[in-house]
Amino acid sequence: MKDALFKKLDHKYLDYKTFTTGQELAKGYKPDVVLKRESKYVIFESEHGSSRKHFLGGLIKAAKFLSGKNSGILVFVILIKDNTNESQISNHLGQYLKWIKSLTNLEEIYVISDAKYSPGQNPLEVCGIEFLKAAKRVD
Repeated sequence: MKDALFKKLDHKYLDYKTFTTGQELAKGYKPDVVLKRESKYVIFESEHGSSRKHFLGGLIKAAKFLSGKNSGILVFVILIKDNTNESQISNHLGQYLKWIKSLTNLEEIYVISDAKYSPGQNPLEVCGIEFLKAAKRVD
């Protein structure tokens, strides 16, 4: 799914509202979509590549932003490829999440394919029953 289309989707999580769609959230940090309620966030990154560095960079930037009074969830919506699937990315990120866990208020990370996340351009609600069945949680 192209970034422009991803940013226009009606992303849902509880009663959170869309806060940004590609604009700068913090200096040098422009996630694809951010939902917000008070100082709680759901950060979405739509990734089409297979470079593990992009995923790790997204995790580190989100972890840094979600510190202090900010807390939240990170969702990677990915394009499945021969060398990139939900389990591979989740396993890759798990070791880094453990390493920085004490430094951040990043509560959960999910990895889900774009086809599962938004069938027919109607995205699943983050942490809803269907989402949790389809997504891989980073542990």
